[in-house]
Amino acid sequence: MIIKKIRLHNIRSYTDMAIELPLGKVLFSGDVGSGKSSLLLALEFALFGLQRGIFDGATLLRNGKKDGYVEIELVVSGRDIAIKRTLKRFRDSVVQESAMLAVDGKKKELTAMELKHFVIEILNYPQSLLTKKNLIYRYTVYTPQEEMKKILLEDDEARIDTLRKVFDIDKYKKILNNSEIFVSVLKERIKEKEGQLIDLPSKKELLNKRFSTFSDVEKQIEIIKPRLSLSQNQLKELNELYDMQQKKVQELTNTKIRLTKITAELDEKKLQYDQFSREDRELAISMERKDYDIAEIKKLRVDNEMLLKNSLDNKGIFEREVAVLSSRKENLEKDSKKISVLEICPVCKQQVNEEHKERISLEIKDEIKKINSEVDKKTNILNDLKKEIKNIEKEIEKINEAEKIAIVVNEKRMRKAKISEVLRLLNEQISKLKKAKETESGIVSQYLDLEKQLERIKSKIGEKQQQEKEILIEYSGLEQNKKDLQKEIKDLELEIENKNKVQEQMARFKEIQEFLTKNFSFVINSMEKQVMAHLRLEFNSLFRRWFSILVDSPQFEARIDQGFKPLISQAGYAVNYEYLSGGERTALALAYRLALNQVINSMLSKIATRGLLILDEPTDGFSSEQLDKMRSVLDELNTKQLILVSHEQKMEDFVEKVIRFTKQDHISKASY
Repeated sequence: MIIKKIRLHNIRSYTDMAIELPLGKVLFSGDVGSGKSSLLLALEFALFGLQRGIFDGATLLRNGKKDGYVEIELVVSGRDIAIKRTLKRFRDSVVQESAMLAVDGKKKELTAMELKHFVIEILNYPQSLLTKKNLIYRYTVYTPQEEMKKILLEDDEARIDTLRKVFDIDKYKKILNNSEIFVSVLKERIKEKEGQLIDLPSKKELLNKRFSTFSDVEKQIEIIKPRLSLSQNQLKELNELYDMQQKKVQELTNTKIRLTKITAELDEKKLQYDQFSREDRELAISMERKDYDIAEIKKLRVDNEMLLKNSLDNKGIFEREVAVLSSRKENLEKDSKKISVLEICPVCKQQVNEEHKERISLEIKDEIKKINSEVDKKTNILNDLKKEIKNIEKEIEKINEAEKIAIVVNEKRMRKAKISEVLRLLNEQISKLKKAKETESGIVSQYLDLEKQLERIKSKIGEKQQQEKEILIEYSGLEQNKKDLQKEIKDLELEIENKNKVQEQMARFKEIQEFLTKNFSFVINSMEKQVMAHLRLEFNSLFRRWFSILVDSPQFEARIDQGFKPLISQAGYAVNYEYLSGGERTALALAYRLALNQVINSMLSKIATRGLLILDEPTDGFSSEQLDKMRSVLDELNTKQLILVSHEQKMEDFVEKVIRFTKQDHISKASY
């Protein structure tokens, strides 16, 4: 992995800055607190996200800022990788909000865990590190100096546990712990199985008893079967006889129904015959001495209607003539009044004298008299016509009444003829019904005792049913007892079979327990010891070599003990860590760090971070002579990209590129 560029926005002391990193040896130079370590923390955050126990969001996000981000550009296994992680401040916390990944220019958004998974995968780190702190990165690429000193001063067990995780061999301890847990679970299971097997002998004894009882029940069933079969056959015969008799009873019932219907119909026909006979007699009486000719009556009515029409026509003529005469009389009277007051003739325009007016008035009066005489004559004729019309109308009314009576008489005559025919038909029907009644009555008399026989058969069927029911109850009880025994036997057999399996499982558990207790833990411990011994041997060789380069004194000798604790001796005497000088302590930590880096890279030969190494203040407390030796150390390190963090000015001579960090007004900046 090669780091090409790091961009920080609102991260710790940085507001917005981008740093490009070349290949080869690069020095981050600057005073303490200028922002060098912040850049390395931001790089680790971009790769692996927030990590509990290492740093949180509040540690990274610049105070007073709502959001910030870290963006890095890498080259991993020939692929261009760009990663961006964003932080956002909420009321009570700072969280990672989003993550962006670009591979060869193709961008996509991921969750924080998805991005970490991708980074571990592309760096060829073990997938078991997905949910762990990024120990391999911390002990192969970048280890803060104080953290390395911490591992040196830890107790042996804590140090070994840490190194197990770093070397990815803590699985052996996990296996042993899991095996102990498994053995504990096995012991509980064995106790549980033993508890399940306590009643096994009693279950086997009970099974034998149930087999014996089952045999007795089968014998009782074989004894009761013939009794049940006989009872069922007898009941079947009685039911067949009952069905046959019931059919006869049904036939008798049908006959009785028919007889009832015939009797009812016969009574109804007799009643109808009496009613029609009575009506026939009444019609005969009402028709005595009443014989009308409908045709003659109709002719008489037509003649009178013609007379009435002529009279009405004449009456109309005379009424019109009287009206004309009356109108003429009225006009003459009006003329007479006009002449009496007339002065000038409207025709000749001459003076009209009294004589002339008198003469004309007399003429008009004579004319009026004639009209009155004529009106009186015509009025008398009209009165005679009105009397005649009334007489004709009365005569027509009499004729209409006679016609109605004639129609009724004729209807009665026709009704009497129909009644005579009905009486004849009723007489025939009554005769047939009487014969049918005699026939059905004869059939009923033949089955008078049939219902009593049916009741006796029904009573016997009831007795047999009760007998069969009692036998069937006994039989069903035995069958149910047999089924219950079969189920109980089956359950017991299954339970015993399961308990036998439990017994086999318990024996198997004991074998596994004995194997894990006596053999397995020994094998795992041996495997871990062999691996650790091999690692310690390689680690010790590298550690001694790096320490001898950094501390070139024949009196000092360094080595690693069984707990990977560094031991220092001077002139053959052990020297406690607290009595070492600052430069010697730094040399010890750096030698340990470089040895650890090479061992891990050797073990995990495919990890993609082999070409990158970051050393944080590797010369803190070094003397001038020790600083000179750092050139040899750096030359021997086989890395494509080496980043040194130091405020030692002399280190600038050992690298190809120097990046200077400064801080002003709480803002860090970098310059080349």
